[in-house]
Amino acid sequence: MTKSSEAKAAKYAASDLSVKDVYRSVMDAIVDQRLLPGTRLNELAMCEAFKISRREMERVFARLTFEKMVRLVPNRGAFVASPDAREAREIFAARKTIEAGIVELAAARASGADFKALSKNMAEEDAHRRAGRMREAIKLSGQFHLLLSSIADNTILADQVRQLVARTSLVTSLYDNASEMVCWHDDHHKLIDHLRAHQTKRAVDLMRRHLDDLEESLDLDRSISKKTNLRAIFGLDAAKPESISKP
Repeated sequence: MTKSSEAKAAKYAASDLSVKDVYRSVMDAIVDQRLLPGTRLNELAMCEAFKISRREMERVFARLTFEKMVRLVPNRGAFVASPDAREAREIFAARKTIEAGIVELAAARASGADFKALSKNMAEEDAHRRAGRMREAIKLSGQFHLLLSSIADNTILADQVRQLVARTSLVTSLYDNASEMVCWHDDHHKLIDHLRAHQTKRAVDLMRRHLDDLEESLDLDRSISKKTNLRAIFGLDAAKPESISKP
């Protein structure tokens, strides 16, 4: 960043948004697949959009880099992470191991209120799917797994699931084959039935098979968008649109 660029970014240091707010906004945009893998996150444009300082933006990038959602390239800047096929397989392998344990814990703890929350999530997901809003449906599908981890009541496992679900969003952005996604979301309904019936082994087996099916639906030949409008993504007002793009 040049001195003039630094000065331009610095004038936005007084902002109503905290570093945590900006982190959450960027994370949500990645998980919601509004910011696609490989997108260059122009630091100055981000500072201007959120009206925060360069130092604060670097803190946001540092946290996202630690969580494997962003990668920093020396002399080039920050980019939304683009997991390769091997990393994608490793993410699913980790999810199968961790979420099998989550299901076991949830089976022992799930109450009527928990089943109500899970059923509400599934109903909303189904409504979005019927309306053709696949991005929203996929987001709710990920939230279903987060709800299960909350029911399990183990904060360490829940944090792991949250990060893995977020990284799965990167994987499905790159490699998802929509034509293969017609049936696997029904597994959530079946999983609830197994949990209600205290059929823990069936629930665990179903979770593993569910993640297997999602992994097998990956299409490694899928291409990604090369340009993204920053202000449109974050819903920020501006007279002049600023873009962040993949070079």
